[in-house]
Amino acid sequence: MHRFTNLQKSTASKRSLAAATSAVIALCAMTTPLALAQDEGSDRDTGFRTTTPEVDARVEAATRRGLAWLADHQSKAGFWAGDVGYKVNASYRVTAPDAEHVGITALALMAFLACGEVPGRGKYGDNVERATRYLIASSQENGYMTAQGSRMYSHAFATLALAEVYGMTKTKELRDALQRSVQLIADSQNREGGWRYKPFAQESDMSITVCQVMALRASRNAGIFVSKNVIGDAVKYVRESARNERESEYWRSFRNRELGHFNSGVFKYQKRADARASFALTAAGVTTLYGAGIYEDPLIDRGLEFMLENQDEYNRIFDSHYFFFYGNYYAVQAFYIAGGRRWKDYYFGSNRTTGIADYLTDRQASDGSWSCEVGPGTSFATAVSTLILAIPFQYLPIFQR
Repeated sequence: MHRFTNLQKSTASKRSLAAATSAVIALCAMTTPLALAQDEGSDRDTGFRTTTPEVDARVEAATRRGLAWLADHQSKAGFWAGDVGYKVNASYRVTAPDAEHVGITALALMAFLACGEVPGRGKYGDNVERATRYLIASSQENGYMTAQGSRMYSHAFATLALAEVYGMTKTKELRDALQRSVQLIADSQNREGGWRYKPFAQESDMSITVCQVMALRASRNAGIFVSKNVIGDAVKYVRESARNERESEYWRSFRNRELGHFNSGVFKYQKRADARASFALTAAGVTTLYGAGIYEDPLIDRGLEFMLENQDEYNRIFDSHYFFFYGNYYAVQAFYIAGGRRWKDYYFGSNRTTGIADYLTDRQASDGSWSCEVGPGTSFATAVSTLILAIPFQYLPIFQR
C-alpha cells in the first residue's frame, strides 16, 4: 500500500526522512508521509526510538506506560471519555460528566501518533484507526466536530489530529471531513482576527485562537488549502494581545494579591487592557506565532524568557489542574521550536528550572496514568502528558523543528 511504503525502511533511513521533512515544514511547504512504524525484525512492535539523543530511557518508558493506559481505556466506538465542560475562572464547570469527548479523543490520538503509531499497523494500529473513525463520524454537515456539547477547543484538536493522519493516508473520506473542518474554522474567524468558544462568535480569546491556528497549520502542511489572509489576521490579533512593557510593569505589582498568578505574562486572554495574562496564555501566543511561520520576533523572546522564569511557580500552583496540562502542551511546542539552551532548560531542567520531563515522570501513577483533579479528567491528563513527553521523538510534522 502506498501510504505505508516507508514503513520497512531502516532506522537510519527514517531519521533522514524525518530531518528532510522538518526542513520542508520550516519552509511551510506540503509534507509527505513520514515513516512512523517500527522496523521489520525489531524486538518490539511499537514505533519508539531508543537512540534519540534528547530522550532517555525513563521518558520512553513513561510514554509506553501512558499509551498502554490509554489503549486500555478507549471505548469500542473509538472515543475516550471525560467530563465535557468549560472553565470558569480557575474552576471547571461540567456539562456532561464522563461522556464521549471529541477533544480528549483527538489528544489521545495525537499521543499515539507522536510516539510513532500509525493506522492499521503495529501494536496500537487498531486504536489509531478507531479514534480516527470516531472523529470523522463526529463531523457535522457544516464541518463542526462536536459531541455532548463540546466546543471549538475540541474542534481544533480534532482538526489537528485528522490533519496528521491525513498526511499519512491521503484517503478521500478523511480529506472531505478535514476540508469541511478547515472551512468552518476559516468562516468562524471574526473581525478581531481570532476565535471564541463557539463558531461564529464576535469576540476572540488567545486560548481558542492558538488551537485554530495550529489546526490550520497542520492542515496546510497536509495539503489542505488555507487562506493566507486568515493566518495574517490571526497574527495581527495575537500581536495586539501582547502586553507592552509599561503594562507588564504595572500588572507585575498585582502578583500575590487577589488576582495573583492570573495577571503576569506577555500575552493576554483578550485584547482589552484589563485582560489577564499568564504562563499558559504566553505559551499560546508564542506557539501561535510559530504556527503562523514567524520565528523571529521580540515578543517570542520575551515570552520564552517569561515562561522560563515562571515555569516552576506555575507548575507548583496548578499541579493536577487542567491549566497545568494546557499550559505545558503549548509551552513544550514553543520551547522545542526555539531549541538551544531554552529548550534544554525547559525540558531537562537547569539551576533555575525543574525540567518538564522530570516533573511528569515523577508524577505518573503506577498504572501509567496522570491525574487531573480540576478539569476533564484522567484520560485528558494522560493524553496530554504522554504527548508532551513525546515531542522530541519528532514523528509528527506539526511538532518538528
